Amino acid sequence: MKIIEKRCPNCGGSLDFKVGERDVRCESCRRKFTIEYDANLAELSEKAKEALKAADINLRPMRAALLVIFLAFFIIVATTISITIVTIINSRNELDERAKQSQQEFDETTQQILESFR
Repeated sequence: MKIIEKRCPNCGGSLDFKVGERDVRCESCRRKFTIEYDANLAELSEKAKEALKAADINLRPMRAALLVIFLAFFIIVATTISITIVTIINSRNELDERAKQSQQEFDETTQQILESFR
């Protein structure tokens, strides 16, 4: 909310108040003043409030759409990460199995060579 700064007509002190406030008190002399607003300003203020409400109402579907897009993106990323992790685990298991097979083949070949020398 906009703050308006005016001078006190009594002492010249600062009168700080927010737009829309009706009563204000001077910090220096403690005198109380009632703020008078132009009727056009009040009318413009109401129109501005209505425009903000309309804008908020018009943004609601967009907010919902953005939320759906965000959730879809999150689900896609989570799924991709899960698939990647499973693929890595499966590849690791496959490599472990191949290493085990290679070790067995090496042991068998070594055994055969040793038996051929006996």
